[in-house]
Order: sequence, then structure tokens, then C-alpha cells
Amino acid sequence: MRRQKWIAWFVGCVAGFVLLVGVAGPAPAGTVLKIAADGDISDVDLHNTTHYLNRVVLLNVYDMLFALGEDMGPKPSLVDKHTVSPDGLAYTLTLRKGVKFHSGKTLDAKDVVYSLTKMQGKGPRSGQFKKLMKSIEAPDGLTVKITLNEVNAGFIATLANPIAPAVIYPDGEAERQGGSITKPVGTGPFAVGEGKKDSVIRLKKFAGYTVDDRPTSRFTGKRLALVDQVDFIPLRDSSVRAAALERGDVDVALALTQQDVERYKGKSGLTVAAKPGVSFADLRFGFKKGIFMNNPKLRQAVAYAIDKEEAVKAVTFGLGKAAPAGIPIGTPYFGPVHGNDPYAKPNPEKAKQLMREAGYKGEEIILDSHLQPSIYPELAVVLQSQLQAVGMNVRVRTLESAALQTTWDGGEFAFFLSGLSPRPDAEIYYCQFWESTSTSTGYKNPEYDRLCGAARTTIKDEDRKKVFTDMENLLRADVPWIPIFYIPQVEGWRSTVQGWQHWAAGYARAWNVSLSK
Repeated sequence: MRRQKWIAWFVGCVAGFVLLVGVAGPAPAGTVLKIAADGDISDVDLHNTTHYLNRVVLLNVYDMLFALGEDMGPKPSLVDKHTVSPDGLAYTLTLRKGVKFHSGKTLDAKDVVYSLTKMQGKGPRSGQFKKLMKSIEAPDGLTVKITLNEVNAGFIATLANPIAPAVIYPDGEAERQGGSITKPVGTGPFAVGEGKKDSVIRLKKFAGYTVDDRPTSRFTGKRLALVDQVDFIPLRDSSVRAAALERGDVDVALALTQQDVERYKGKSGLTVAAKPGVSFADLRFGFKKGIFMNNPKLRQAVAYAIDKEEAVKAVTFGLGKAAPAGIPIGTPYFGPVHGNDPYAKPNPEKAKQLMREAGYKGEEIILDSHLQPSIYPELAVVLQSQLQAVGMNVRVRTLESAALQTTWDGGEFAFFLSGLSPRPDAEIYYCQFWESTSTSTGYKNPEYDRLCGAARTTIKDEDRKKVFTDMENLLRADVPWIPIFYIPQVEGWRSTVQGWQHWAAGYARAWNVSLSK
């Protein structure tokens, strides 16, 4: 019912656009940036979703207290300044003055209390936020005091995490909308506009936007709407997105293929480029049921059977990079954990030996994969071939995102392909998925839980590096997952687009972008 409500509203707030035959109807007044995306959004309440397309679009609409900066660490956004008590338990945040919501309401501390409390109630981060924050108070209109249950070195980074981001809504907004957010009301440079039909997600320049004069840094600082309108056009097929870009039907195309880099090289008026990825593809095992859940040797066999370099060449045409650990290169603390990967090179004979020791008798194992983007089903076929080569009977099953999420949440899988996007702190990478209180795979390891606790309460950088290294070594031995490769982000844009920021994580930052004739 909730999904039907927001869909019904969004259908009434979009504009007609038919890419296969060109633009339908007269062009809107003003400058319009047209972005072809590889699907449409599934939820406008970012507290409730981790689906990346929701974030791609709506982080142009919403703001967080802190957000990712250029160094992949947290930077203040809605916060002007903050202090931490000597015992590390109390955080006092001072908000920027005069920030306006798209409704016209001025941001105040009660909005922050409401939003963070809402995230404690439900959604993918509710358990984490309940465990983390003891109290959230508003001593005055611009001051928020947050008291933690225990010292947490990555607390600010947790607030800046773009996965199910802690965006700020007006106090009581979900209740005014019938119990859930179905009509976005943010403070960002763009607001969701009104339209008439079809599936274009239309954003309008927010005239009341309060500019943050601090330097632009990823999702923070000076973010200006330099175009009057941004249209996100969902086109699932990458070849359709590329053709629309080449024709000039769109200005920017997201999630193109590695082949497109070569195809459009040197083409006048068009840039198609790949960025080395900070997001990566990975293989995750199920621990609630299935053949792998009580069989670490069989999981190790899979790890030794996989040829990561071959997968990079076959799927990314050499533009990706093999992933030696569960935290991307370029993010904080990546250095200490990237050496000594025992699975850096395939070892088929070791894989076969471990399969025998594990008691594997040739049972069929289903490998689940996202249907979109295409990199996942392509990778699934490569991994299937590699595993079959050592005698493992693997069948690939591709699922739409919603079906895969249901399968994942219910634990009804043996192993599946997924991916991770940038987080601002290593503890979020390691503990959001593999700590027993937060993982939906069912993985449980008391020693790993202890290390997660240590990662949160350890303050000194050198000591934290040791904790993260211990965590990575444990994961390599126990193999709840296998990082495979960093995904190159391929995007294309026309020469009329000025200021487009091609980022390896694939977010569409429509601010500070203009169009020339």
C-alpha cells in the first residue's frame, strides 16, 4: 500500500518523455539538464531504503547533517560547527542559520531530533541508531545535543553514511503525509517538481535555497542549482542510454558499459569515460540455510576457485581492479588491510582439495544475481564457469532488485552477487554487514562482534588500523564474503554540459552544473 501511494504521487509529479523516438511534447521553459539513469527509484523516504538509484536522484533534494567530502571522510553540511565532550559521549551540533525547507519552513533543531528519532524507529539503520544514540535533544532552536550509549570513534562518519542516509525532514512530516514520506520535502538545491505523466523524475531549482559558502566537497559546501530543471529519465538498457546520449536526447548518461569507452573515443561533442571504482562487486554467502552456512572449507574452496583478474578482464575489459579486501582503495584506513590476500591468485587444486574435505558431492548450488546493472549477470556467468571448472555444480539465477532483496532478507539463498558503495569510515563497512546484530545474511562470529565493538571505542588511528587489520584477517579465514573487483564507473556527457563531476561511485551531482548552447 505504501509503495502504491508514492508511485501514484510520483506519476502525478513527472513529465512526459519518450526516449526511443525523441522528446514528446514541447520543451519546458528554462534550462533543463536531462540525465539518463539505469532505472527508476523505489522509495522517496531515504530513511527506509538502501537502493542506490534512490540516492542517485534524491541526494540532490535532501541534505544531511554531515556528508561525504572529497577525501571520502565526513564534512559538515547542515551543521555549522560541533563539539565533543571530554568523555566522548556527548556531541553538541550547531546548525547553520536560515536554512529553508522546500515547504518554506526554516530548519531548526526539532527537525533534527525528529529525523534521527524516526530513523531509530524503523528502516535498515534503525537497529544501529537505537544501539548508538541514548538521547537526542534540542536545547534551543539551533542546537542539537546527542548523547551516545558508548564511545564511538566513527559517530560523525555514521551520520554522513550515504547508504540509507540520515537526511533531515521537517518535524512531523511523515505524520502529515499519512504516516510515511511520500512527497519529498528537503533543503537541497533542487526540489521535486510537478508534472503530468510517464516516468521522468523531474527536479526543479529551489529558489529559496540557502547557500553554504564553504568550498564544495562532494556532497557538501557550495552546491548551486545552475539549471532550472533536472530530468532523470529511467532507461534500463545501457545501449538505449548510449544511443540517447549520442543523438542528443539526453545531456548525461549514467552507468554506460566499458565497450562504450572505446566506441565513442574521439567522437566530437561527446565524452564517455571510465573512473577507477571505489564501489566493488562481491559474493556473499548465506548463513541461515543452504550448503555454505556451516561449511567454512567449502566457502574457502569458492574463494580459491575464483580468478579475480580474469573476471576484471572479462567483465570490465580491464578497466576495473581486483579487490583484495572488503574496504575500497581511497577510503580511510584502506592501507593496512590490503596486503597479503590469500585469494589474490586462483588455486584450483587447493579448491578441489577443500571441496573433498568439506564433503561436497556435486549438489546443485544456485548463484543469485541482480538483473541490473548488467555487470552483475555478466560476472555471475564468469564465476559460474570458474566454479564449474573445479567441479562445483552452479546454476545462475538473475532477479530484479526487489526480488533479490526479499530473497536476501529472508535468508533464502546459498550465495549471491552484490556490491558496496563508499562509506566514510571503515567500521561502517566492516560492521554494517558482518556484525551479528546487523547482518541479514545470518553470519555470526563472537570474536568478530568483539572487534566491531573495539573499532567503535578505539580512538587512536594507529590502534584502529590494527583492529581493522584483525577484522580483515578474520574475514579472510572465515569467508562470509569474497570482494571480487572494484567496479569502474562509466558515464557519458555532451560538450554542452559544464561542470559535470564524474565520480567513481556513480552519484549524479546535478548541482554546480550548467548548460551551454
